Amino acid sequence: MGMKPKFSRSDVNRMFQDRIQRIEQAIISRLILVGETFVKNARENGNYNDVTGNLRSSIGYIVMKNGKIVSENFEQSATGTEKTPGVTSAKKFVAELKGRFEGGYALIVVAGMEYAAAVESRGKDVLTYSGIQAEESLKKAMAQISRKVKSL
Repeated sequence: MGMKPKFSRSDVNRMFQDRIQRIEQAIISRLILVGETFVKNARENGNYNDVTGNLRSSIGYIVMKNGKIVSENFEQSATGTEKTPGVTSAKKFVAELKGRFEGGYALIVVAGMEYAAAVESRGKDVLTYSGIQAEESLKKAMAQISRKVKSL
């Protein structure tokens, strides 16, 4: 007399799909958290004079899954005006970069003003310190997700 399962193949498939969705959501939520923290730190802690608001307005991020944007943050800074090109520059720069990431997950952070690198080269922090913090946070988050997946 053999054993009869009390579940079907579709039950097993459904269970795996549920776990995959939970893992994907964990990855996306961690990327969003890292992106939001990055943007907040970069906008608030940049040690440069941003008279027009353009540079701070050009700091933003997107999170993508398989080439599609699932989250983004682009905001005009408090010192910016509606005529400030910062947000527009950030979105334009992201549009150029996102085509490089058509598969998997991606977090893209930018300072869209063309002079951001020149400001950094003068010893001012636009993205560098926030980028270092974001990289550390991302490594920790992915290691945590990896440990949880292995324990399933």
